[in-house]
Amino acid sequence: MRRVLVTGSSGQVGAAACAVLEAAGWNPSRFDLVEGQDVRDGSAVFDAAAGCEAIVHAGAIAHDSAGTPDEIVATNVLGTWHVLSAAEAHGVDRLVYFSSGQVFGFADGEGTPDSFPINDSFPLRAARPYGMSKRLAEAMCEMWTARTGISTVVLRPVMILDDATLARTNEADVEFGAFVHVDDVAAAVRLALESPIEGHIRMILCGPGPFDTSVAETTLGWRPTRAWQS
Repeated sequence: MRRVLVTGSSGQVGAAACAVLEAAGWNPSRFDLVEGQDVRDGSAVFDAAAGCEAIVHAGAIAHDSAGTPDEIVATNVLGTWHVLSAAEAHGVDRLVYFSSGQVFGFADGEGTPDSFPINDSFPLRAARPYGMSKRLAEAMCEMWTARTGISTVVLRPVMILDDATLARTNEADVEFGAFVHVDDVAAAVRLALESPIEGHIRMILCGPGPFDTSVAETTLGWRPTRAWQS
């Protein structure tokens, strides 16, 4: 079985990804803060990556309200540095990095898109700690690929919902009416690991909403399966 390190493995995305990967014949090695494993600990990340063919890096502080700016940067930027360093040291073939649609700087009233649909070529304008941390980590992935040849796939999901949250969420209450189902996100993880990709690439994941997912569709053959319930 192919071994893959999954950081943030107890979170919404990480747990769903582990389940999908196990069903596809991968052997996820779980790494999560709730189990006492911290991406800010470079030695722990290095040890966890030993023997892995790939890494899915979903471990992060996921919103500006979830930590102080220092905590967000330490976890999301330094933690990604540790993951990239471990990938290089162990000769990992591919890294799938979880970024966010917030890199564009439109979330929570931060800014307004110049046009629609929002696509992966849009400038990155996020200036709050969380969005900025994701911008910096995306750039680190790109530079790491250029230097080491390790392919890095950056996934940029919009708001992620599961069945329960979708059932009680109204489209009118969601920014841009945009969401992506966690099952579709987990499916993208598997495709990102198994598709013939070289180099560095970034792609939006969105179901309904004014976000262009053509890069994910063309590169991975990914398409969302969930929409707003009528």
